[in-house]
Amino acid sequence: MERLQRVGARPGPNLAPDAPTSTSELPKPTFQPGSSIYEMDSSGRLHRFQCGRVLGRGGFAKCYEVSDETGTYALKAVNRASLEKPKTLQKLHSEISIHRRMKHKHVVEFLRTFRDRYYVYMLLEKCDHGTLMDLLKVRRFTVAETQYVMLQCLSALQYMHSECVIHRDLKPGNIMLDRELNIKIGDFGLAAELQYDGERKRTICGTPNYIAPEIIDHKSHGHSYEVDTWSLGVILYTLLVGQPPFQMEDVESTYKRIRQCRYDFPASVPDNARDLITQILQSSPAHRPTLMDIRQHSFFSSSPPPPLTPPASLASFGLPVPGATASAPMTTTAAVTTTRCARRGPVVDMHHPLPAPYGKDLLGAPAQREVLRPINANVPPPHGAPTSPRHLANLKQQQVTPTPTLPGIDAHARGEIPRSAPATAVVPPSGRCPASPQQQRRDDANADEEEKQQLTALHDHLHQTLCGDATAADAADSEAPPPPVWVTQCADFSSKYGMAYRLSTGQTGAHFNDSTKIVWEPITDRVEYYARVKIEIPARDGGTGLFAKDELQVFSMHSYPPELEKKVTLTKYFKTYLSRVQSSPDRVAVVACSPFLPVAPPRCTDPHTSSDFVYVKRWLRVDSALVFRLSNKTVQVCFEDGAEIILSSEWRVVTYTTPSGRRRTLPLSVVATEWEEAAERLRSTKSVLYQVIRDHCL
Repeated sequence: MERLQRVGARPGPNLAPDAPTSTSELPKPTFQPGSSIYEMDSSGRLHRFQCGRVLGRGGFAKCYEVSDETGTYALKAVNRASLEKPKTLQKLHSEISIHRRMKHKHVVEFLRTFRDRYYVYMLLEKCDHGTLMDLLKVRRFTVAETQYVMLQCLSALQYMHSECVIHRDLKPGNIMLDRELNIKIGDFGLAAELQYDGERKRTICGTPNYIAPEIIDHKSHGHSYEVDTWSLGVILYTLLVGQPPFQMEDVESTYKRIRQCRYDFPASVPDNARDLITQILQSSPAHRPTLMDIRQHSFFSSSPPPPLTPPASLASFGLPVPGATASAPMTTTAAVTTTRCARRGPVVDMHHPLPAPYGKDLLGAPAQREVLRPINANVPPPHGAPTSPRHLANLKQQQVTPTPTLPGIDAHARGEIPRSAPATAVVPPSGRCPASPQQQRRDDANADEEEKQQLTALHDHLHQTLCGDATAADAADSEAPPPPVWVTQCADFSSKYGMAYRLSTGQTGAHFNDSTKIVWEPITDRVEYYARVKIEIPARDGGTGLFAKDELQVFSMHSYPPELEKKVTLTKYFKTYLSRVQSSPDRVAVVACSPFLPVAPPRCTDPHTSSDFVYVKRWLRVDSALVFRLSNKTVQVCFEDGAEIILSSEWRVVTYTTPSGRRRTLPLSVVATEWEEAAERLRSTKSVLYQVIRDHCL
């Protein structure tokens, strides 16, 4: 197993002759103190944990203290009999998927998962000092203790939201203290991951005393990150007062008070704490402060400053403080803890900007925004290959592990992205006169036929090359450069939105299901959007017909047409999604189309940052390959085994990448004689092009 050496020792070599050889033969655990729980890895090696006391009970799981020779851990056990319903099984998959990728100093560490025929287990970091709820049973928290806890909760929550995760069950029982008295948030059983900023969830979930009003009234607008902010406000009140603000004898009465946002403050609550709680506990999610607003509130900035190390008063709970003996004075304890905590840096990590709340600025922290330099909004370039030298550079290569496609995406969601209205202003390219309306109609009417002719010519040239009929003139192209732009990564969201992709220039783009296209250059913040507009053209019978064409709009990510807000938001999400290097069975697969990238980062003076971008004009999935047709007439064929062909109809060169990542650019005229493997792939590509031409799919 991945973590077997570090957490949990490997089994000894001297196993009994009748030792289990598969998970189905493992004995059913009794979970009695001192009993054994066995883990078998993929190679059949057996590992034993000794069961200790019960740490907690949930709706369909129990958590036990377990130990081996390497240490003590928490083991969450889920009875497999409770997973017969697909919805319950999906919830478990979601919990594991989300929790295992949460890597933060204030989140309970997820070590690994394993199973036997009776249970599914999650091995977790054990927090020695229990939960905040355990401490609240003794007494309420002081202001300094509350500040200390809340700052670390804010740090963890900021991280979760930056990873598009809503916890949805924040409460004192899910917030723990480790050996060093650091806060650790756990239990992601109700957590949800948003696919894009602005997405709203509608599931009713949470603990009644800490649930937000928009979750109770789920049929209105749904809920998002702000439900965690609400829960944080309830926790703040609970720590200072000793009980939740809306608590009543029955759930319905509690929900009624939550809807009315009705609660009282005892006299012991400081004024600045009252003000912060009042700001957070707003019925409208849009009126709640952001996490950064909370962090900057006077409750955390008043004198004396909030403690960044565990307050000595925490020892009054009867907890052993790290580094202190029973007879040691409190000052010694604080000094020891300060030495350790000082190395951890600030509690709230300012390098991870907070995601904007729903209904507010979508850009995030102002530090992320770059000043947009003046740009010319040009119409699409005329057909023809780029003639400038290849100065295009790119970000460093990122290895992305392909993952299975997300099953069960609602096909009805296709209608969520409305067809955008025609562009209101299209600026002609500088230095050229705009074509007359009559000439433009003729050009548009011939555009599709021209593309078909280009693909046919490329197909015929492939046929001549593979048959050995290429002319000597073709060999003169041997000095042609490799393609300047190609697709390096893609993720197929077409069941809901479209195809997301990243180009070798570092730009992120999307080909939406309504045939509109978008490309974003993050260096200059320039966005090019191609709307689909219909124009009338003269028909041969003397009447008129409708023709759809791409029409360019240029804007930036912080200043865009209101009707494009959803597509802009999706593009931001696609950029983040394609950057994640991870594998998960419940997420849309990120396919690494090409393993080759230039090593130099793109510069603002590069051609692709100052002129019309190359973009995916059309794409097609065939039996064994993914085909992209770029706006510069490049055709890219990505085979299932990782091999790739990139063809230029102008330069008549082929760039072939082997499944192992070897890449080479050759003139078409010499491929058949110099590289048999590439020639074989060209034969497959020729068949694909024939299908494309026949169906006119590209």
